Amino acid sequence: MGEPAHEHVTPAHTHGYEAPPAAGYPPAPAVAPTRSYSTAGLAARIALTLLGAAGLIVGAFMNWIGGTRGVRLDDRALYQTTFTTTGQFWRTVGFAMIVLGLLAIVGLAPRSRWLTRLAGVLGVVGFVLFMIELYRAPTDVLPGVGAWVCLGGGVVAMIGGFMGTRRVVATPAATLTAVE
Repeated sequence: MGEPAHEHVTPAHTHGYEAPPAAGYPPAPAVAPTRSYSTAGLAARIALTLLGAAGLIVGAFMNWIGGTRGVRLDDRALYQTTFTTTGQFWRTVGFAMIVLGLLAIVGLAPRSRWLTRLAGVLGVVGFVLFMIELYRAPTDVLPGVGAWVCLGGGVVAMIGGFMGTRRVVATPAATLTAVE
């Protein structure tokens, strides 16, 4: 009873088993794919990011609502239906858009591009919040050109954050020849 009922046999094919090269042929060289950046993609990334950042920054100095420039419009315009002006520059909608434009430019430094995409998305979110409050307000005032320029800048910066992706370049394996 101490012996097993069957004999243990190892299978002919196991995981991790490499077949020896065929007779007369050298082993194929291992080719690892290399990564490189496309010059055109990188140029498009830089151009679109700078154009989007310029839209965010320039739009902040333009009219947002009823002749009020973004750098004078209180930041409460993003979450309340009161569109008042303020004397504190750092508490304005325009200041937020300028910071996002600068953040998009800083996002050019890392290869991951996430900072540029984030700045673009936040620019679009700022525009959407402003539009929600504008349409909730009891007035029939339309958004000014500065809000639309900031929206365009946010979208272009976001697209620029997706440009310049890496492409995989694989070199072909060497042709096998018979060795005699």
